[in-house]
Amino acid sequence: MNNNYNYNKEKKLNSKLIWVLFILSFIFLFVSIKYSLSKLPNTNSITEIKGLLKDFKINRGRRGGNFLTIKLNEYPEINFIIGSVSMSQIYYQEFVTENKLGDSISLFIEKHQYNRKILKSEKIPFPEKYLHKNNISIVELHSKNTEYLSLNDYIKVNQNNNYLAIAFFGFLGLLMLLVGIKHLKYYNTKFR
Repeated sequence: MNNNYNYNKEKKLNSKLIWVLFILSFIFLFVSIKYSLSKLPNTNSITEIKGLLKDFKINRGRRGGNFLTIKLNEYPEINFIIGSVSMSQIYYQEFVTENKLGDSISLFIEKHQYNRKILKSEKIPFPEKYLHKNNISIVELHSKNTEYLSLNDYIKVNQNNNYLAIAFFGFLGLLMLLVGIKHLKYYNTKFR
């Protein structure tokens, strides 16, 4: 009886493991496809915001990367952010030495961010509404005659990041799928 109990317990456990592996594989493959379909901004999908510099500082992210937060007098509740991926492309030292609080700067952000968070004419999607309600990513940064972050640099570094994410999640998805198929074959030979 104890042997039959162990057999049924192992069968049930293996069945659950197969389901978990297949579900994880589809989740990872879905994320990989989502990254491959994501569109990076272009000159037609960004809008310019001009304002007076209220504050700027480098913050340390949760994963150890640095990101730049810029506040403008015209939009005190909004944090304009250059994320850790794009920080490698910005000329931060020049930005700090050439600009003082109160100087005029130009930021370029994506139009959908402008419509959602500044004009508030579009609804903010679910996760963003609760996680990053007041944060807007900067895709281009200018001051006077100096360009600190260009759209081309932003696209280049984010495109590389997307390729890495596609490869990582695609690999994990395929790995989970192959392990699931292998485990399904084992299940069929042992329990059927």
